[in-house]
Amino acid sequence: MKHLKLVAALATVFAASSVYALPDKFESNPDGATSAANTINSEKHIGVSVVDSGDYKGKAAIYVHDENATTNNSKGLANNKHVSFAKIDKTAGNIMVRWFAKSILGQDGNNVTVAHMYKMKGLLWDNIPKMPDHSHLGRMSYAKVGDLDVYFGDWDNTKSGASAVNKNVATNNYTVFYSGTGKTAKMPTSGTATYDVKGINQHYEQGTAVLRGDLKADFGKKTLTGTLSRAGGDLKTLGINANIQTAQAAFSGKAVANNSVNGTTSGKFFGNNAAGLAGIAQFNDKKLNTAYGGAKK
Repeated sequence: MKHLKLVAALATVFAASSVYALPDKFESNPDGATSAANTINSEKHIGVSVVDSGDYKGKAAIYVHDENATTNNSKGLANNKHVSFAKIDKTAGNIMVRWFAKSILGQDGNNVTVAHMYKMKGLLWDNIPKMPDHSHLGRMSYAKVGDLDVYFGDWDNTKSGASAVNKNVATNNYTVFYSGTGKTAKMPTSGTATYDVKGINQHYEQGTAVLRGDLKADFGKKTLTGTLSRAGGDLKTLGINANIQTAQAAFSGKAVANNSVNGTTSGKFFGNNAAGLAGIAQFNDKKLNTAYGGAKK
């Protein structure tokens, strides 16, 4: 009975995942970014996008490219199509999903949505009406910036049907990202703002600790600085020291991991009067790569 209820619930909330086919001349979201990763066509990887049709047209989205995926599902694959984060949020919030599938798609206590899509393999999943095979999408975790259509998080290429998440950054094509719409059209040119920021790093499971801290923007001096921290994990502190590019509503500069490892950071401001921001920090050691975002205090 529980399995029958699960099939009915997921048939309703996942069925439309297949409708957002990428156009032939698909372009990435100009107001989003991913960290350096293996993006050759033969390697499964992600891109950030904006939905071009349907109920979520114009919303920030993501897609997972995998030209080698195969399936026995007669409805085909969910790969190589983009889906909005707003749609995923709606699915995760569905009461039936919260009851029966929270271990696969759910939001943890840090308000990070974790999707173990690699688990969606087998006879039960193949028999959900209108639902394509999602098991080749890997694992993804993300959070939202305030009430903006702006999201940031991480992804890995855990194989379809795997017994556990692949946490080895040498083989999992670990990628951090942000994707948003509504980039700030008119940036402040004076004054300061403090952003309550959360950082996502190696968020393989629900309940993983996030980094937290304040980033201070000085719009007159055109600087963005601050430190995020947490108690555990490979990355315990992330320092940001960036310059603001006012005309582009963007920032870029230096990131420092664990007070000693140098890297780079970049991101964008979103909303009226730079209400929120999102960005990524990158290092030679991919275990330290982090996506972050937050809204003004």
